[in-house]
Amino acid sequence: MKKFLLRLVIVISIVLIIDRALALIVDKFYKTATTTDEYKLNFVTYKMNAQVVFMGSSRCHHHYVPKILEDSLKKSVYNAGLWGMRNIYFQYGLLNNILERYTPQTIFLEIHPIDFLKTPYSDLTSVSNLSPFINQSTGVNDVLKEGKYFYKDELSHIYRYNSLLPNLILGNIFNRSNENDKGLKPLYGELNISNGILTPERFNFPVDLNRVRYLQAFIDKCKDKKITLVFLFSPMYAVDNINYLQTLEALAKKNKIDFLNYYKLEGITGKKEYFYDFGHLNIAGAQRYSAMIAPKLKKYIR
Repeated sequence: MKKFLLRLVIVISIVLIIDRALALIVDKFYKTATTTDEYKLNFVTYKMNAQVVFMGSSRCHHHYVPKILEDSLKKSVYNAGLWGMRNIYFQYGLLNNILERYTPQTIFLEIHPIDFLKTPYSDLTSVSNLSPFINQSTGVNDVLKEGKYFYKDELSHIYRYNSLLPNLILGNIFNRSNENDKGLKPLYGELNISNGILTPERFNFPVDLNRVRYLQAFIDKCKDKKITLVFLFSPMYAVDNINYLQTLEALAKKNKIDFLNYYKLEGITGKKEYFYDFGHLNIAGAQRYSAMIAPKLKKYIR
């Protein structure tokens, strides 16, 4: 029995040593990868120092042009949005990572229904890409625990990079990100509507109280750090009744936060030349939208 236990301990020790050694190697590739997710998460966590930061999922990622906004706001701007339905769980973890290193003056949070409704296609799995940043902040640990990734990540360090290897290899061979874009990921192409009609996207889902709790935690973090926080909702091609925003409007009012709702924006909404698809602006639309709202954002800049 003693021999068996000794052998078991040796085998476990060897496995853990190999696991840690491989993780150290993969981490080197992770930190130098230029693929969008890896590059941007590393930059935002370790290097970003912009005074004004835009956060959110893909509609933030593609819609806010830092160079245009900087010209108007006279402050440094970075677009920290990321594609892939990154909801409020992810945004809260990322915010905590940012605040471990520095404090922006203003944060504009692009809101999406995935941030406060019980949408089936965006849940706690959105935090899995924060696994490489475990223990970077208490906030990122909180969301990793909520998503049931934390203890797996602690046990196996290589698990933190699960399924990322192809991205890391390609991101170290080819240059996939342009630092001059300051986080913007432009979309090229124009919405193609064969029949001339596009039905507005509807979000017929109940309010998710847990997501609302994290949205409130995001607000509280900004308040604690005296960061000016503003909610944004950028244009969509086809619009409809949006009663589901009442929850968000009530939360903003309760916390005395301005909510700038550009869901239906004259000059952009309904104009296919400005859209890549029904919910995302192409580069022409992003440039026009950024130029239109920049003067209205000045009041939130200290």
